Amino acid sequence: MPNRKLSSGAANKQHVIMSNINCSTNTQMTSNCTDLGTKRSNYSTPYVNGMTFFYILIIATSLTAYGIVIATVCVNRRLRTTCNYFIVSLGIADLMIVSMVIPIGIGLIQGTFRFKSAEQCVFLSTVNLVSLSAVSLNLCTVSMERYFAIAFPFKYEAFTTTKTTAGVIGAVWAYSLVAALLPMMGWRARPAALRNNVCLNDNVESYTLFMAIGSFFIPAFIMLSTNTIVYRIATSQAKRVFRIVPVMGPSAEKLRKNFRAAKRISLIVGAYLLCWVPHMVVLVMGLIIGARNIPLFVYPITLSLQYSCSAVNPCLFCFTNREMRGTLKRLAWRVLRRTPNITHSSNGGLALERRRSTAHRMSQATDISTLGSKGDSKTTVGVCPTDFSA
Repeated sequence: MPNRKLSSGAANKQHVIMSNINCSTNTQMTSNCTDLGTKRSNYSTPYVNGMTFFYILIIATSLTAYGIVIATVCVNRRLRTTCNYFIVSLGIADLMIVSMVIPIGIGLIQGTFRFKSAEQCVFLSTVNLVSLSAVSLNLCTVSMERYFAIAFPFKYEAFTTTKTTAGVIGAVWAYSLVAALLPMMGWRARPAALRNNVCLNDNVESYTLFMAIGSFFIPAFIMLSTNTIVYRIATSQAKRVFRIVPVMGPSAEKLRKNFRAAKRISLIVGAYLLCWVPHMVVLVMGLIIGARNIPLFVYPITLSLQYSCSAVNPCLFCFTNREMRGTLKRLAWRVLRRTPNITHSSNGGLALERRRSTAHRMSQATDISTLGSKGDSKTTVGVCPTDFSA
């Protein structure tokens, strides 16, 4: 934990400095932001090492898991659904957090990162606010998409067109960007400044309340409401259909998929709320009772929990989606089958591969019709093939 010799207000700001890459989160909860440095001596060694390890774990897990999610969606046409497009958009927001926000936080708690200008502070703070808002709103769109798929199945196909999906994703990012830029447009107490490697963004309390309501509480309420309705509808439909008709055929299989998707989205939303609610409650409590009245240890705990959602989300996407797991297994099997041919250390083995490759090219050259058919079969090879069958 940070050194208790620091004043209460200063220590609070040091904790929260990783929240928005400045002390703006604390100044959102109070009207002032005092002078504060970011020397490593302000933190105990166990605290620095523990937080660094935890944040690196979040970064590694998120990058790996989202890489898998995006790769499977890219190679499997059946995964290119409206729901998964929203999930990819969510992944972009989470990747912004783990690639730009958290690394700066690590540098700040270690005392190895220094801001070069107030403009850099504003930019990084804006990136953080944009990504956090986009995470909430993209999860909200995922929940609403599942709601329309199950509550209005006959209108779903007409509603979820490519144009509509792109428009919703664009609206999510446009709102997130505009909301994050409002302080730069004048909704703040005074312009941002840099002092002793600390960003001083003195935002007013009304802006903090606006961000909390618009970027968390309203989306969270929509997610809870839609998931409750979806789960009830899916459960009642499953019981009614399975009593009347045999549990066979494409209709029953589609019903099973919708039911599994509803449970999966409910699990993801539950994890999101578990990670985000504590920090948002602390934020609102700071507005009500004052940030100095909140214990020092609360801020880093709730902040770390909030950032951990960026690693939890992709893991849930990977391990709760049967189609995604199957695609990953086939992709891994292809890589493993090709590995011996690529990394063979024996000269004889390499020579054998060369002879096989030469014989294969000669056989293609001697049969034009075979060449044409093989050329067609290779249309799926590339970065983002249109189908994945193995």
